[in-house]
Amino acid sequence: MTAPYAERISYGRTLFPPSSVPPGDAVTEPLSDRVLIERSLAEPECFAALFDRHSAEIFRYLARRLGPDVAEDATAETFLTAFRKRDRFSADRNDARPWLYGIATRTIGEHRRAEVRRRRAFGRLDTMTWTEAFEDRAAGRVTAQQLGRQLGSVRWITW
Repeated sequence: MTAPYAERISYGRTLFPPSSVPPGDAVTEPLSDRVLIERSLAEPECFAALFDRHSAEIFRYLARRLGPDVAEDATAETFLTAFRKRDRFSADRNDARPWLYGIATRTIGEHRRAEVRRRRAFGRLDTMTWTEAFEDRAAGRVTAQQLGRQLGSVRWITW
């Protein structure tokens, strides 16, 4: 006897094409996010179905707030955080989208705080070092090295 159709559903994806479903088997809904996350605790590869299901929506959310270039990395960070914290997912919810949006929102905040730190660090740099020509800096280094040798010998003589 064949296994019930519900057992032949692989994380919301049908293992067999619909035409090959034996007659009389009930067609079930795709597995809920909660079930996928619960299964991913024992079988981590199950989390990929959650990524496939929600990554485009989370990417669009992040792209509107951070831009498309940064959104790719932020989407990956969001799902990596979700994977690491999947044991904390509330078992009374069937939909993971609110949880994923919360993680994405925190990822946006982390990115913006890091950007502010980067800008402040660049602001503290001496602007002359960035605008000064390479030849001038190289000549200054050579001169400083030559003077350093002369000053070093003078210092030893005076002691």
